[in-house]
Amino acid sequence: MCMSKSPNKHNRLYAQAASLGDKLPYEIEKNNVTPRDDPKIRAKTLSDDYDWDKNDALKLWCFGPENTGANLLVDTTKGV
Repeated sequence: MCMSKSPNKHNRLYAQAASLGDKLPYEIEKNNVTPRDDPKIRAKTLSDDYDWDKNDALKLWCFGPENTGANLLVDTTKGV
């Protein structure tokens, strides 16, 4: 977990890295899960097959590097 403050010190941003498991990166590399998939279908696949939270799976921002790799950026922010 890492934290960064905005220049005016009113906002804090937290980032956390976690493993995707053993199967999901392999499926991404085989193009079975891609950024071009329909977000709702991809979220259902991630929640059913890989035990992701459905709301987190809907907030997937991007694949990387170069929009094709097996790294994912997910927005899991909660309102205060």
